[in-house]
Amino acid sequence: MNRVLLVEPSFYGGEFVKSAKSLGCEVVCVVSNQDNPKKYGYEDYYDGLIVADIRNAESILEAIEKSSYNTFDAIIPATDYVTEITAKVSEKLQLFGNSVSATHFARNKDAARKVYAQKNVPSAKFSVVKNIDEAIRASQKIGFPLVLKPVNTASSINVFYIDTVRTLIERFQEMTKLKESYMGFKVKNEYLIEEFLTGPEFSVELFLNSNSIAFAEVTAKETTKPPYFVELMHTFPAEIRLEDKQVIVASAFKAVQSIGFENGPAHVEVKLTETGPKIIEVNGRPGGDCITSDLILDAYGVNIFTKTVELYLNRKITFNVTKNKCSIIKFLFSDKSGTLKEINGLKEITSLPEFNRMKIMKKLGDTVISPTNSDDRIGYYILTGNSASELVEKIQDVEQFFKIEFE
Repeated sequence: MNRVLLVEPSFYGGEFVKSAKSLGCEVVCVVSNQDNPKKYGYEDYYDGLIVADIRNAESILEAIEKSSYNTFDAIIPATDYVTEITAKVSEKLQLFGNSVSATHFARNKDAARKVYAQKNVPSAKFSVVKNIDEAIRASQKIGFPLVLKPVNTASSINVFYIDTVRTLIERFQEMTKLKESYMGFKVKNEYLIEEFLTGPEFSVELFLNSNSIAFAEVTAKETTKPPYFVELMHTFPAEIRLEDKQVIVASAFKAVQSIGFENGPAHVEVKLTETGPKIIEVNGRPGGDCITSDLILDAYGVNIFTKTVELYLNRKITFNVTKNKCSIIKFLFSDKSGTLKEINGLKEITSLPEFNRMKIMKKLGDTVISPTNSDDRIGYYILTGNSASELVEKIQDVEQFFKIEFE
């Protein structure tokens, strides 16, 4: 029996635990808190826990050495924030994994942007700044409108649309107050000023095996209008022209190659501008927001998590698309602030023949606001059908019943 070590399964990472278990592996999880299996929904699927500071490679190595699980066949990062830390541990233990430098670039948007510029990967004009004076000078060089963001966070947190110097000063002051992100990871005191790219947004779901594409498909993304960029809906696969899909995938592959990312899943965000696709960012992980756990599985019958575990165990990787469907996740938000009293219209959604599942994250009595980032979601539902256009019609039909009552 293979023993697999998963580092901090959280958010999508619980699917790694379940997939490794389904392959007959002994599953050991390195966690920052022993309550995490219950918190992230895999309490019935793991065999052992090792508690460590998952922000520090030496802490993980020391915890492994002190545990009874001192030998294993694979170590896999099971959340975005630990990809670089896990690579350091893998390198020390001489186990399979992506390089430390590749995972560093995939976690740090500023470092990646510099590589894109050096290697002619199409992306936005940018500048890395540390204070408001540098930010103002960068805005004058690049020109408004701009996007201001931290270099190492996620979930659209503190990603701002900037159209004036006054807004830049206000947002920069707000941004610098954020000192810590998920799981205690420190937010860098460096920020990205980027050209605002216009055009439809997509993500490319890639799976690489020894720097070759084993799987590639495109997800269409619908987001809120500026000043925020909160994702409202994902459609897999994107219903776009074949030639557009080909150039989008090619640009994503060029981006991951440029940073040296060669193995496993990658989630690459792209905008298709008038001058062609431009890279927003490369993430060295499966697509979150249920793209990998639900949409790809429901539409194509492909389990990226299982394939990742097989890859790390040096098993033969083959991708067989067993379905030809389309799947959509629609996120539910409030259009104003208030205390949640009632949510109407959920029955109409769940009654659809195309309905897969729904999750409501807010409780009655919670405060809800119009979306500024992904944490403001009330919930989501997932539909699967024959085409994106059919599913969008269904969504339009049922969402007329979706209404929120406030106290």
